[in-house]
Order: sequence, then structure tokens, then C-alpha cells
Amino acid sequence: MTGKRAFRLAAVVAVFMACASASAADSCSTLVGRKKINIVVPFKPGGGYDSYARVLAPVLQDITGARVAVSNIAGANGVSGMKAIASAPVDSITLGVFDLRDLLAARLTDATLPPIADFTAIGAFGETNGVWASREDGVRLLAGNQPLAAGVSTGVVSRILLPAMLLDREIKLVRGYSGSADRWLALLRGDVDLTDGSLDSVQRFVSSAPGTRVLMVLSDGPFAELPGVPHLAGPGGLVDLHTRKLDPKVRRERMELASLAADLAQTSRAVAIARTAPAPVRACIEAAVEQALFSATLRDAAKLQKLVVEPMRGAVVREHLVRIERSMMKHQAVLKRLAAAS
Repeated sequence: MTGKRAFRLAAVVAVFMACASASAADSCSTLVGRKKINIVVPFKPGGGYDSYARVLAPVLQDITGARVAVSNIAGANGVSGMKAIASAPVDSITLGVFDLRDLLAARLTDATLPPIADFTAIGAFGETNGVWASREDGVRLLAGNQPLAAGVSTGVVSRILLPAMLLDREIKLVRGYSGSADRWLALLRGDVDLTDGSLDSVQRFVSSAPGTRVLMVLSDGPFAELPGVPHLAGPGGLVDLHTRKLDPKVRRERMELASLAADLAQTSRAVAIARTAPAPVRACIEAAVEQALFSATLRDAAKLQKLVVEPMRGAVVREHLVRIERSMMKHQAVLKRLAAAS
């Protein structure tokens, strides 16, 4: 092929792609421009997921031309809202802002939750690791062998029971807390030895509550910003150190379970749509959400509210979920045993 012919072909392809993109944009506008997009947050107003949803709404409205509203459907630790998203009418456009991997873990103890297959992840504001928090004098907890009292609400198996099992620690679950604020107060009062949460939220709590600390990061590597704080999984992690004298097969399984615990303990502030939504609508909304998440407008609005945004594309979120599901299937006997004990 000569240089002129190649240049002409490239020009034709460029024009075709431009026309196709314009056609897709027109088609997308036709699909959603006259409708209302409802973003459901399965928790009370004022929390982290709610804040992220309200930052997304106006940006998504500008991109799609549709009316975008945020509604909070709280109840049963998020069950009510998740069910509302999964069962949204096919002719509506209903999104959810919540943690899909948290849903995977929660289904171990709550079969009433909708399955992960009812949703399609179309993006995420970012991920943050899970941690254990304690009072300052709690540093001795990881080295001791006495039973530990843990204040819990959700994520019992993944964030509390599984790490404790891997470290051969006995855990007493203390329930009845309506949210993280209640658990922090219980920790300050000395009612519990530890509680769990996402790294960013716990760091905010620790910075405003003298006498508390991050006890352990449920991750597969150390954090430079938390020198001296141990991590759970991976080389040099607590499980690695704890299992070095065990049978190689047992040790390998525990290391794999530690990696799974780290994955499940992460908080992923995902945006999802019901799987029942028509494919063209899902594709259109995913493209619009991706554009919003990666926009300077959303980043600047989030910064004003001190919200961290490290956006992820839907395909990446879905890939992570598939990997976690496979690992959960491989270790389902252990997970079911822990779920039964909870």
C-alpha cells in the first residue's frame, strides 16, 4: 500500500469513527435525556456513600441532560436500598452507590440480600483498605492470647472473624450498634477492645479522638503513611509471620485466605445499575458515569468536601469482583463455617 492510499484510508477511518461517536452520543441522549436518573444510597443521609452520590449527581446531570436525583433508602444494614436498586422497573434508570464487595461478604450471613449477579458495576470513586482500630493501649492485643471483644455491625466474617481465625485469636462479637459512630463511642468507653472500618474513615476518627489508633491494616502490604502498623496479608504480614512453622499446605491455604480477607475488607465506593436495565441503557450510563468520575468538575467538588476520589472504570471493578468470587468459592467451606459461628 502506498503512502497516499494509506493516508486516505486512515482519513476515511477517522471520519467513520467520528461519525460513529457522534451517532452513539445522539443515541445515548435519546435514551436518557428525557428520563430521570435516580441514584439510590442504601443508607441514611450524611454518610460517606451519600456524600459521594451527591457529588456525582450534578455532574452526571450535566453530561446526560437527564434529571438526576439522590434518594436514601435506609434499613436492615443496606438491604432495603439494595433490593430497591435490584428490583427497579426496567423502564427506569436507577443507580446505586454502595459497596459491591461488601455485599459479597454480607451474603455469607444474610441470605435475604440480593445476589451480586443482580447488579452491574459501572465505576467506582475508589478503594480504601479495611483496618482494625483500638485504644492506644490496645497495641498489646495482637501479641496476647486473651479473647478480644469486637464491636461489629456488618462485614463480620470478612473483617473480623476471618482475620482473627488466621491469627488464632478468639473473638467475642458485640452487636447492637446502629453505625460506625456508635462503635467508636463503645471503643472510647472501653466496652470493646477493637472495631473495624475503612482506613480513611478510621484515620479521621483517630485524628479527632485522642487515645485511639489504627491497630492493623487488613491489606497485603505495609503502608508508608502508617509506619510501625502491621498488615495482615502478603510477605511480612502477620499471617506470614504467624504461619512459618506450619505444614506448607496449611500455610499456603492461610496465606490465600489472608489475601481474600484483605480483598473483602477493602471498601469500594462503587456505582452500580440493575442487571435488568436494557443493555443500550447500561452501556450509555456506564460511559456517562465514567466521564463524570474522571472529570475535573467532580474531583474539584469532592475536594471541597474532603472526599478522596481515585476513580476506577467499571470493567476494572467487575474484574476485581470476579477474582474475589472465585476465591470465595474455593474457600467456601471455611467461610461457611465462620458464617455459622457468627
